[in-house]
Amino acid sequence: MDLTTKDLFVMCSMPKSTDVSLYLHQESGQERFVIHPFIRHQVKTTHITATEILHNPSVSFITDSSCQLSQTLKEDYLNQADALLSNIQSGAFSKAILSRIRIEKMNNPDYSQLFHQLVKLYPKAFTYLFNIPGQGTWMGASPEVLLESDKTGFETVALAGTLPVVVGEKPKWSDKEIQEQQIIVDYVSSKLSAKHIPFELSQQRSVRAGNVYHLKSVFSSKTVIDPVEVALMLHPGPAISGYPIADALGFIKENEPHDREHYCGFLGPVSDSSTSLFINLRCMQVFGDAVALYVGGGYTQDSNPEDEWNETELKSQTLLSVLQESYIEADGIR
Repeated sequence: MDLTTKDLFVMCSMPKSTDVSLYLHQESGQERFVIHPFIRHQVKTTHITATEILHNPSVSFITDSSCQLSQTLKEDYLNQADALLSNIQSGAFSKAILSRIRIEKMNNPDYSQLFHQLVKLYPKAFTYLFNIPGQGTWMGASPEVLLESDKTGFETVALAGTLPVVVGEKPKWSDKEIQEQQIIVDYVSSKLSAKHIPFELSQQRSVRAGNVYHLKSVFSSKTVIDPVEVALMLHPGPAISGYPIADALGFIKENEPHDREHYCGFLGPVSDSSTSLFINLRCMQVFGDAVALYVGGGYTQDSNPEDEWNETELKSQTLLSVLQESYIEADGIR
């Protein structure tokens, strides 16, 4: 099957599986997949409905679109970081996420083949390739679950902080990373409490995602509610924007020279019996002549811009390894 940029579709593989599912949009379809952007007014939410899910299809996808995006220079990134820290120190907000774009040249690859490499390299992650006519084509391997639900309730997570994996050593978290994760715990708690949704909260723990560690706490609720409604209530949270959210988003809009579009959005299959939604973090927008990798990191008053730049370099290796060789592990919720 030859897919083109005129087709609305998504191919995806769930964590701990190498099976591929294809949702090819048809108006009367009953199988659902949602793709939500970082900010809805920049890019609309997309609902893909398919009459059937095609399993492990033989597919080709080549795009002739050209990349018009600009790579973020280190000097520019550090200037943005200095401005961000000045805002934090003046009390404008306590945390914000700064992102950047890295461009890698390509030569008209078949992205369905690269997607299958992604699935093979990252069997424990949620991997996807989607195309939205008029919006573009994206591919990624997400280690972070936003929400999982079934007929008995749902679970969501508070995840933040990043440390490189050192073989034989346990992660040693600083006050900066612990504070960053606690902000998200408090945010999710306040959102669920405001809707009178009862929940249980697990203890904070370290989890591994490929070559980095994160801090995570799990929220569990036996309340049965529309999972997309819960996701929209929590999104965009402080893990991908900052805190207070409105102030952090204002800084991002004014200072990041690019629109994040689907970077830091969420996506996943939706049904009454089982829904899994993932934050679109390790992702890239793909073109015929290049790929644009989106990476970012959280800043608090203790952040060091040079260290944060190096952290984004570390994160970018996750996607660069599609063409090289690496490994990512999605811890999931449970």
